[in-house]
Amino acid sequence: MNARAADGAGAGLGRRARVAWLLRVNRLLAEEKPLRSLPAFAAAFHGGSYDREVSVSTVSRWETARTPVPWQAVRRYEELLGLPRNRLTATARTVWRYWAPGPVLDVDPVAPAGRDLEDLLEQAVSGDVMTGDHWDQLVDGLCARPDVVLMPSGTWARLAERLVEEMVIADGLPWMLRFESLNRLLNHRRGGRTVVAVCGALAAGRARLTATEIVCALDNSAHPDAADRVLRELARPSGPLAHRGAVMACFRKVNYRQFDEAQLVRLVRAVRDCADDGPFGDQIEPLRTHLSTAHPEHARALRGRRPAAPLPGRRASDPTAAAVRRVTARLGALEPGRVGDPAVPTALVGEALASPLFDVRLYAAFLLAATPYRPVLADALAAELVRPLATRQEELAVPLLDALRVVGDHRHRGLLQWLAVTPGVPRTTAYAAVRGLGHVAADRSTDDFLRSAVAHHHTAWLAGRDPVTAATLESLVYALGMAARDDVLTTIRTNTDFAPTTRAAASWWLTIPEHQRTSALL
Repeated sequence: MNARAADGAGAGLGRRARVAWLLRVNRLLAEEKPLRSLPAFAAAFHGGSYDREVSVSTVSRWETARTPVPWQAVRRYEELLGLPRNRLTATARTVWRYWAPGPVLDVDPVAPAGRDLEDLLEQAVSGDVMTGDHWDQLVDGLCARPDVVLMPSGTWARLAERLVEEMVIADGLPWMLRFESLNRLLNHRRGGRTVVAVCGALAAGRARLTATEIVCALDNSAHPDAADRVLRELARPSGPLAHRGAVMACFRKVNYRQFDEAQLVRLVRAVRDCADDGPFGDQIEPLRTHLSTAHPEHARALRGRRPAAPLPGRRASDPTAAAVRRVTARLGALEPGRVGDPAVPTALVGEALASPLFDVRLYAAFLLAATPYRPVLADALAAELVRPLATRQEELAVPLLDALRVVGDHRHRGLLQWLAVTPGVPRTTAYAAVRGLGHVAADRSTDDFLRSAVAHHHTAWLAGRDPVTAATLESLVYALGMAARDDVLTTIRTNTDFAPTTRAAASWWLTIPEHQRTSALL
């Protein structure tokens, strides 16, 4: 049982097929038109990161998923196509890891290390700047040596702590490189247990305001401590975001059978008793469905005192299905007939907009974002959001906004701003729009929109003190941090009219060391 089977999205679209499609669509829509020819591409392939000749049939087998593509060959695609370093390799690794049948420790480096392992270690535990590529090379070196001993004692913890603290304030490719580095370290033979402990401590402590992705990352660790930490955050959460991360981690940990029988009983009890309302409860019901399907012997217990009922996965509503068709048609118009089977982008758009699992939606958006489809997709999502009544249909508006958060650019920031503060927009939709403000052209936020948005939602929170508006304010603090608006963060931290959690979020951003802020951008 896997996440794909749980919701029906992308049926038959395995990880090899996803990576193959990523390479194929980037070649067929390349700016250098001669490289769109398979023979010309194969003839030019030898060189750079790939030191062997390849035939047309070899490239064809890679791009049709008949044989797996070596990581060095993925890097060569980047070089030949003139793409930013790591765009394809990081995305392919992310896809490969998420859709793997079990936790992955990747010991096959993407390319020979450009720096000595010792130099990179010294850089990471110092106050020097670390780029995402530095982390990638460092972790490749550590994973290739599973019995490596780091001295002095505590180096593993210092390393993991810095990696996590940079990850939670990074975005886009810098985030992906760090998140995948963390996932590999979580399964390191010698360091994995320490990395699990660091994640747990940070999620419960000073990084609890960004705890969702930290706890969720534990889904890729087979260590018993990871399962125990997830269960503790479910039963006695450090905060609502840590609880959400634990819920999301359970999907894959259930797939991998990482809970023993006693832990499974604890999991069923915790999931049964979870409240699925509020801004962080959207994954509770999908987890009940997933858990009941994987362990039907616990289905009745999951329903508690409610009458037993079948637990189908969510089917796309008519408005969502129609949106998937329109968005897919926009993608097909980019270059009709050149990119092969339209079933792949159709399946990915379907996952991004219709899957009940947040992670499935997110990883589909990541894959689409690493292709020439990205700007067309972003415009298509924006067009859906301005359709009459679209923003009032939460089950459609929220996935649209979540996808736009990944693929959007400065052209779409105005739409997010409008949805964030316009009267009559439902609070959940406004909250989803605000979440996007920290990611879509965040470095361009030099005007006072964010300040006025804080005032708008703070006034609403003082009037009703509802949890959705409180969460919206915390997301605005995140957007302020990503835009380096320390002036507004300082105002929030010192204003006792704000909720303690909002002030704590502002204070957390203001205490991040400068070298980590700088590193997270790279």
